[in-house]
Amino acid sequence: MTNRVKLATMVCCLASAVFAQQPQTPATQKTTVEEDNADFTFTESQLDEDNDAAQTVSALVATKTDPYLSKVGFTFSPMRFRIRGFDNQYNHTYLNGIMYNEAERGRFSYSMIGGLNQIVNPNREGSSPFEATIYGLPTIGGATSINLRPGAQRQGHQVTLSACNRNYVARAAYSFASGFNSKGWAFSGALGYRWAKEGVIEGTFYNSLSYYLGVEKKLDDRHSLSLVTFGAPTERGQQGASTEEAYWLANSHYYNPNWGYQDGKKRNSRVVRDYEPTAILTWDFDIDEKTKLSTSAGFRYSMYSSTALGWNGNAYDPRPDYYKNLPSSVFNVYDENLNNEEYLGNNRYFLDQWQTLYNHWTEDKANRQIQWDRMYAVNRAEAARGGETLYYQERRHNDQLMANLSSTLNRTIDNNRKYSVGLRPRTTCAILIVV
Repeated sequence: MTNRVKLATMVCCLASAVFAQQPQTPATQKTTVEEDNADFTFTESQLDEDNDAAQTVSALVATKTDPYLSKVGFTFSPMRFRIRGFDNQYNHTYLNGIMYNEAERGRFSYSMIGGLNQIVNPNREGSSPFEATIYGLPTIGGATSINLRPGAQRQGHQVTLSACNRNYVARAAYSFASGFNSKGWAFSGALGYRWAKEGVIEGTFYNSLSYYLGVEKKLDDRHSLSLVTFGAPTERGQQGASTEEAYWLANSHYYNPNWGYQDGKKRNSRVVRDYEPTAILTWDFDIDEKTKLSTSAGFRYSMYSSTALGWNGNAYDPRPDYYKNLPSSVFNVYDENLNNEEYLGNNRYFLDQWQTLYNHWTEDKANRQIQWDRMYAVNRAEAARGGETLYYQERRHNDQLMANLSSTLNRTIDNNRKYSVGLRPRTTCAILIVV
């Protein structure tokens, strides 16, 4: 009986190995390519705010043939799930053959193409780790290549109107692509706008305009030249994480400590402004049927800034969820000695203080938000005494000027052998300013 079990196990293993080595049919290959294009990314509503910069997921390619990758790639994205624990910097993103991961952080900023779904999604290709590609060598996190050439865009017009209840509540977009005409010209463009006076998190707002313009010319049967430019100027109010005690006092896990009332209107203390205008010039040269050369030059100027509260001297911390503003800072209501009458009597003052802070937090929403009017009043009083400003709001700038050049030569020997060689010089100038 034992020998039969061993024999059956060996047969199953051999059958699996043979199946794994079976060549794909053309139909299967086409399906795999289409599914590989369904790789997943984070949207702006799922960005990592801890690093105060736009980030994308460190994603292996999710295909419909892998239920695990398909599910975790999108369903778990709000929980910042990272496949195999890889950081975002291990996923490379290419635009027309140029790798646009930032030199400083090593990550790709998806906000630079935010709102351009009609242009980006149909022409996106995913690659698994260390898979041979025509545009570069993916790392352990895989890679994504986006083709922005006007001639590659889906011909026609598209209008999109949508509503949601996340960072923004309304979105409108229009895109067109002419395809190549009889003279070898192709034109494409897109314009979109996303808006929210207030998102699902109270105190947040969202304003974002996105644009794309492209032109491509077939010089002859072997040469083509394309020029594209795009950007997405965005301004958004951020939400902030707090402690479980603050959520309990506010009776909501959507509590946001980053805003407060000023003259009866909501004002957010942490506002991000992000704009990364980009231009890419691409020359494609079909040397022969099996040899192709693709060269792209790209320029990007990243303008990123975020605001934050600051204070000087002996000014009291203005954050509403500062630990001294919370009841737990004066007394631990979970103390195991609370059943002791003598203990309670000795700590009656602290219990009263705890109750006072608790009532302050729960009686009025304004008490658990930023006190803008109070800060202005303190500054005016200090100025009247000839002192310096105690409270202020600073804006931190991190601007970058990036220039890239990418040239790749691809040569097909036969069905089993392909060679790629290229160069990828780039330079980045980063400027950090606090005003």
